[in-house]
Amino acid sequence: MEGHLLEFALLFGVLGLAAGFSLWLRFPVVPLYILSGMALGPLVVGDAETIIEFLGSLGVVFLLFSMGLEFSFGAVASAPQRFVRAGAIDLVANFPVGLLFGLALGWSWTESLFLAGITYMSSSAVVSKCLVDFGRAARPETETILGIMVFEDLVIAVYLLLINALTSAGGDAGPVEQLLGLLRAAAFVALVLIARRLSRPLERILASRSEEAFTLLLFAFVLLVASAAIAVDLSEAVGAFFAGIVIGSTQLKERASLALSPFLTLFAAMFFVSFGARMDLGAFGAVVLPAAGLILAGVATKTAGGFIAARSIGHPPAQAMTVGVSLVPKGEFSILIAALAAQAAGGSATIEALTAVYVLVLSITGPVLMREADRIWVLMRPLLAPRRESG
Repeated sequence: MEGHLLEFALLFGVLGLAAGFSLWLRFPVVPLYILSGMALGPLVVGDAETIIEFLGSLGVVFLLFSMGLEFSFGAVASAPQRFVRAGAIDLVANFPVGLLFGLALGWSWTESLFLAGITYMSSSAVVSKCLVDFGRAARPETETILGIMVFEDLVIAVYLLLINALTSAGGDAGPVEQLLGLLRAAAFVALVLIARRLSRPLERILASRSEEAFTLLLFAFVLLVASAAIAVDLSEAVGAFFAGIVIGSTQLKERASLALSPFLTLFAAMFFVSFGARMDLGAFGAVVLPAAGLILAGVATKTAGGFIAARSIGHPPAQAMTVGVSLVPKGEFSILIAALAAQAAGGSATIEALTAVYVLVLSITGPVLMREADRIWVLMRPLLAPRRESG
C-alpha cells in the first residue's frame, strides 16, 4: 500500500506540474498528460496499473457525460441555415479523409470508420480555450467556428450509435446482427429521449439541498445509464453521452457541471495518462510515416474545408482563413475514439499509436496556427485571392 501511495503521489505531482506548465505556456494540457503517461507508464505496475485503468474508464464516462451536458438540441434546431451548410461542408471535406486513409493502409471498414471519426472531430476544448486566450471571442468569424462545433456535436451522437451498431455484434457480424444492433441503439435512444421529455420527476429526485447527496445521486444516475447501455450491447460512452443530454435539459445542468468538475479533472487526467501508458514506443516507428501523411492531410483538409465553409456563408477571405486553421486542433474526442477502437472487436492497437502521434502533433501545432492565422492569410493571399486583394 505504501508503494502505491508513493506511486500516486509521484503521478499526481507530475500531472499537477504539467497542468501548471500548460497554464503558464497558454498551451493545451492534453498532450502533456499523454506524455506523462508515456514517461511514467513503465514505473506503474500491478494493482496501481489496474487502478489507473479503472479511473481512466471513468474518465471516458464523465468526459462523454460532460459533452452530452453541453449538447444543445435547441442550438441545433435554431441554427441558421448558413451554419448547417458550413458544418456540412466541413463534414464532407474531412470525414472521408480518415476513412480512405484507413482503407489505403489495408484496414477493415470498421477500423477505417474509427479513423474517420478521429480525423474529423476538432477539439472543442482546445479551440474554445484558444479563442479566449487569443482574445478572439468577439470576432465575427468566431460565431461560425462555434456553429461548426455545434454541428460536430450533432454528428457525434449519430456517429457513436453507428460505431456501436457495427462493433457490438463482433467483427464478423452480418447484416442481420448489425441491423439488430441499430434497432437496439434506436430503442435505447428513444427511451433516453422520452426520459428527457419527462425529466421533471428525475429533477425532483436529484435536486437535493445537500450537495453531498446531489453529487452521489448524480454519480449513481450517470453510472446507471452507462451500465444500461452496456446491457443492450452499446458502450458506456454512448450511455454517458445521453445521460448528459438528459441532465442538460433540466435546471440542474449548471449544478451538475460544478459538482462533477473536480472529479472530471481527476478522471480525465487518468484517462489520458492511461492512454499514454499503454503506448508501446517501439510501435511508433511503424506509424511515423502514416502519421506524417495523415497530419499533412488533416491540416490541409481542415483548413481548406473551414475556409470554403466560411466563404460559402459570406465571410471575407481573411476571416475564412481564421475559421479554417481554428478547426485544426485535435484532442480529447480523437483519443476517446481511439480507446473505443482498441476495445472493439476487430480493433487494432496500431490505431492508438497512430492517434497518439496525430493528436500530439495537432494539439501542439493547431493552437500555433490559430495564433498566427492573420500572418498565414498574408502568406496565402497571393494564391487564394490574387485579383481581389491588392494590399
